[in-house]
Order: sequence, then C-alpha cells, then structure tokens
Amino acid sequence: MAPVDEQLFVLMSGVEYGDGGLRRAFEAELRELLEEDRPLRVYLGIDPTATSLTLGHAVPLRKLRQFQDFGHDTVLLIGDTTALIGDPSDKNTLRPQLTVEDVKANEATYFAQAARILDPDKTTIRHNSEWLGSLDLSDLIALMSRFTVAEMLSRDNFRERQLRGDAVYLHEFLYALMQGYDALALECDVQVGATEQLFNLMAGRKIQEDAGQRKHVPVTVPILVGIDGAMRMSKSTGNFIGLDEAPEEQYGKAMSIPDGALANYFQLATNLDRGDVVATIEGLANNERDPMTEKKRLARTIVTELHGEEAATQAEAHFERTVQRREEPEEMPEAAAHEGQPLIDVIVEAGAAPSRREARRLFDQGAVTVDGEAVGDGREPARVGSRVRVGKRRWLRIVGAGDHG
Repeated sequence: MAPVDEQLFVLMSGVEYGDGGLRRAFEAELRELLEEDRPLRVYLGIDPTATSLTLGHAVPLRKLRQFQDFGHDTVLLIGDTTALIGDPSDKNTLRPQLTVEDVKANEATYFAQAARILDPDKTTIRHNSEWLGSLDLSDLIALMSRFTVAEMLSRDNFRERQLRGDAVYLHEFLYALMQGYDALALECDVQVGATEQLFNLMAGRKIQEDAGQRKHVPVTVPILVGIDGAMRMSKSTGNFIGLDEAPEEQYGKAMSIPDGALANYFQLATNLDRGDVVATIEGLANNERDPMTEKKRLARTIVTELHGEEAATQAEAHFERTVQRREEPEEMPEAAAHEGQPLIDVIVEAGAAPSRREARRLFDQGAVTVDGEAVGDGREPARVGSRVRVGKRRWLRIVGAGDHG
C-alpha cells in the first residue's frame, strides 16, 4: 500500500472536527491503523431522504473514493431504516418522517448517482435494515441504557430548539444509537461522515467499545457551501449543483460561485491532486492566480468528473457562447405550452426555475426574456415558437402542447 504519510496527507485533507485536540487524536489513531499495512474497512452511510443527490452529498463520497484509491475496503451503506427516523444532525427543526414506500422510491437511483464519484467495482452496497430490522425491544433498551438524556440534549441543535421552546421528540434520540449500531454491525475501522454528524459517530465508538470492538476512527468533512457562497447547499434553496443535472447546467452553476468560495470548492468538490489544491488555494489567497481562470478550471473539473472530458468541453463552449458572448445556443430544450398558458407556469413545469417563487423573482429582476425582450409579468401567455431565456443559463423553445416530443 502507499506510504502512510502520503495516505494521511490525502485522507486528512479537508477533514474538520471543530476541535484541534480531536483532530490530533484521530489523526494519530488513523496513523496507527494505516501502519498495520492492511486494507481498512471504511464506510459511509447515506439516508435516502430525497430522490437525488447534490454536489454537497458528494463531499463525503469523494472522501470515501480517496480510501478506495488507496486500496481500502469501502462500504456504501444505504440507511433505509435510519431514514424512517430522520437524522436530526443538520436540522434545527423536526425532520418530516418518511414511509417505507418513500424510502424505496428515493433510493432507486442512489447507487447510480453515487457511482459518478465512487468506483462501483470497489464499492460494497449494504442496507442497515439487514441488522436494525431484527432488533427487538430488549436490544433497544440495552442500547438506550448506555446513554443519558443529558448527553442527547447536549447536541447544539437540540439545545437551540429547547431554548426556542420547540419540541424535541424521543424518536430523534434513537438516530444516533442506530447509526452507532451500524458501526458495530459493520465492524468498521473508519467511518466517513459530515462534520455535524460527529455526535453520531462518537456514539458508534462508544457502542463498539462496550461490545469489545476496537473503536473506529471518525473522518468528518464539512458542509459544502451553496453556489450563492452563503448558505449550505440545498435543493430547497435552489443553490445546488445536482449530480444528475446536465453538464451545461453544472458548468454554468459552477461559474456563478463567488470568488470567496472557490477555495472551499477546490478542496471539497474535486478529486484534484491535493498538492495542486493547496497551491491553487494559496495562489488565490495571494492574488497570484486569476479567479476567473481558476473558476473555469473548477467548472470544467466538476463536469469532467461527473460526465467526462467531452461533456466538459461542450459545456464550456456552451457557456462561452451563451453567457460570455450572449449568443443563443444552437440547441435548446423544448417546453410545451397550452393555448393561453401563463409563461411562468411553462417555465416552472419545464424545470427552468425550481419553484414559482423563484420564477417570480426572476421576472421581477428582468431576468426572463422572450425573443430578446425582457418580460416582467409571468402571467403573460407563452407564445408558440418563441425563445425564452431564464436567468443567465437556461433556454427554452416554446412549442404547442400537441407538438412536444
């Protein structure tokens, strides 16, 4: 296997714990494991709470891929049982509960999307229903007896909800125990997760130790900021890059990232050589590298890693033609419109805007044009044959409902 120092440099790149002492302790533990010169058992769990993944989800997937590339045994765990509880780690409100049917529908394309990052031939897929589904009441009581209510309420998001007077429900306490039990069932050496999940990973270490297993090493990565450079990436806020989006859309969204967020994206959202990443970040900080040049390299890298070199080349050409030179694209998706149908409805139905609220904002900003003329009222009927530009990157050609497809 690769030298330990080389592996540590890559595997600890971008890792955060929010505490310098924890980082030093876990890095030392990981070094000890790597010095055994054997494939480590490493896993990442993802709950199928939605139908698609974003570039934010890809951050821990990329970390898992780094372990794969060094020859370690990797498991992608689908949390089909934990999804029924709902992870409270990244929420300051109660997460809506899903049904079994919701979970099955959501996970249908997860592996295909994750395989854009992971090597599918080196990835073992497991479901935590394999073991969590067989736990009985005595097992749950035994697990719960290892933790106190005070420990659970020490979580920042639970404490914030308490201070606001919002309810914290008992079933939410179960999540950390179930994720901890996953670590025990998989007998993992390392668990990859998001920084806000550290409480859950620490619970897993405690459960493993109580059962006589060696405690795993948590490797936690931070949340990727959205393309607005301010809020966490989320489909609900529209500031996301979807793993299953078209290359042109991914490239265009990457080019909208503020300069101040480039370092975050180079470090967390690419598989570039870690030495190259460090040099890029330092060059940007010292004004030795041009932000626009590096942004285009970032956009091209993101699309290449998700769709391939040819798609990235075409996406870059599309961006330069339609955004930088303000030319119409040679091809644009068709959007069907019924007679008299408001343009705003056509735009939302075609997916050119994530919601009516966002579409109205674009109209108000003059960011919607029809045949080159700005339209300020989304209630205006869509005209068959017209070319509609929505924002900087999205184009539609309006066709009659009977002609679509």
